[in-house]
Amino acid sequence: MTSQTAAEQKVYHLHSLGADEQLAVLWYVYKDFVKDNITPEAERPDENLDKSNELIEKVKQMSPEEQLQVQKDLIIGKDGEEFQIYQEYSSNQKLFFWYRLAVEMEQGNAVQVPDDYQLSPDAQQLLDSVKTIGFSQQLVFIKDAVGLGAAQATEDNV
Repeated sequence: MTSQTAAEQKVYHLHSLGADEQLAVLWYVYKDFVKDNITPEAERPDENLDKSNELIEKVKQMSPEEQLQVQKDLIIGKDGEEFQIYQEYSSNQKLFFWYRLAVEMEQGNAVQVPDDYQLSPDAQQLLDSVKTIGFSQQLVFIKDAVGLGAAQATEDNV
């Protein structure tokens, strides 16, 4: 089994979880592995990362309940106004959106995962397994989870 295959299997596992747990796993991956180790990728000539900032600003203006619903809709690929905007993003813009959203969550400007949130044993197993695949594959996992998430969302989560 290659590391790429391991990351892909973990993405599949992520998408088998409910939306709340998918968001929580992504939050813990950001908080525990990513935030101190990466900076957003530079803009490519044909993309505009500020485009994803527009959606961040829109989300920040919503109530906490609406913010959470938008996050769930994006992660499971549920069609709606925000999802239509998100679908137009490049994979780098999608990754930047989630990175910025995590920063806003950390700063208290967007709804956060509650401090007392407990992952299910299945979600905890996934999070623990992400720890074992190495940093570069953790990035593959995150990028695939947020960039391809809608296409890989399972029907029972929609």
